[in-house]
Amino acid sequence: MKKFLPVVLVLVALSSGCTVPILNIDIPGLGGPNVVQYEHDIVIIKSLEAVPNEIDAGGTAKILAYIENKGDKKVGPVTVDLYDYCKGLFEPKVLTCGNQPGTERQGETSCSIGEMLPGEIVPVIWSVCQNRAEAVKVRTVCPSDGLKVLVRYPYETTSLTTISLISLEEMQREMIERTYKPVESYIALGQGPIKPYLTVEDKQPVPVFDIMPGSKYTNTGVPNARTVLKLQLKNMGSGQLATVARVNNREVTGILGRDIVVSGIGADSDLVPVEPTQDENTTCVFAEDGSGSSAGKSDWDERLIRFVGKETSPYYCKIDLSKLKGQVERTTTRHMRVDVKYDYAITKNVLLTVNPKITG
Repeated sequence: MKKFLPVVLVLVALSSGCTVPILNIDIPGLGGPNVVQYEHDIVIIKSLEAVPNEIDAGGTAKILAYIENKGDKKVGPVTVDLYDYCKGLFEPKVLTCGNQPGTERQGETSCSIGEMLPGEIVPVIWSVCQNRAEAVKVRTVCPSDGLKVLVRYPYETTSLTTISLISLEEMQREMIERTYKPVESYIALGQGPIKPYLTVEDKQPVPVFDIMPGSKYTNTGVPNARTVLKLQLKNMGSGQLATVARVNNREVTGILGRDIVVSGIGADSDLVPVEPTQDENTTCVFAEDGSGSSAGKSDWDERLIRFVGKETSPYYCKIDLSKLKGQVERTTTRHMRVDVKYDYAITKNVLLTVNPKITG
């Protein structure tokens, strides 16, 4: 007849991550999760050149940019700007936006491409003239780091994270038989430069159990089964976030919580978020159906998520697993999904040199 470990002992083993004192079973610590990352930069400036790259005072050059959609879905609208061209020294004359006839525009610097198909390459050409009224007496490069082109586009990136669950009875059996093995999440970070990175903070498989009122463990301080998720956004692209949100009547760069949607562990689960963790500067990430307190959901929707360097601060959420008890007989794997919407911008520079005219 098998003897099962008390609930409290199992929880101690999980929280310590070391050795179960009575059984002397070593539970090794977890390494990094298995992470697969897909294409970072989606819309890129495939090439940028000035033809010719040296002109005489009063001369004209063409700035040729080829914009490519490297992703596997349509993107748009895509805006392409010649935004720093040493105004006064150079003057834009003609803009050709795309390869369709009749797209030439006089004196404009901004091109809007309504939609780019996967793999499509769109040419954008500016004709710029050196302003004769601005006398050039010496060989001049302005700006010193080159004329600058900016590409901005909207995108949505999806990531998936697995979580392994185990029934309490199965976990007790495996620990007694010394067959218990920790596992790691499989994380797939989808296409796009801004990656939502969702991790399970507890050892897996996570036990699913509940402590009912009247149980002999009720007064031991053992809570219902829960786990903690951590969400962090990372900029893996070569550009920068360009989403502008309005907060307190100010425009600031950042993503609002409402544009980050976390879906629960499978469509058939009853998994719902519980109260936010009390850690400083953290908030709860809510499931797609908005479960949880309405005040908390509202707080998350209006929270501004900002980047410090290439990543955001981490955000945490506790989720209650006890409602899944009847759905986990032994072990099971569920998945969680995060969708984030944002705007992104990339830039590239090209040098254009002006030589003074030689006069006799």
